[in-house]
Amino acid sequence: MKQRAKGNLPEDFRKYFWDCEFDELIMEKYPKFIAERILCFGNIKEIKWLLTKLNKDMFLKISTTSRRLDERTKNFWKIYFQNE
Repeated sequence: MKQRAKGNLPEDFRKYFWDCEFDELIMEKYPKFIAERILCFGNIKEIKWLLTKLNKDMFLKISTTSRRLDERTKNFWKIYFQNE
């Protein structure tokens, strides 16, 4: 993944944030918003990137309690972390 010079999200993520100012998105400032988009629309490589940026507890909290994620996605991550 090609890292951006401005901001801190890889350029590949731009397609998921078409409705906002991509250059203004900073993981430390908007972790929940960014994580929700990646969990909804991202691929395995992008989710692995996300796991390197969030600690396990924060990732689990977002992935299982977010109102923006569908129940299937939330259930997947709940089961995934129970079996880890």
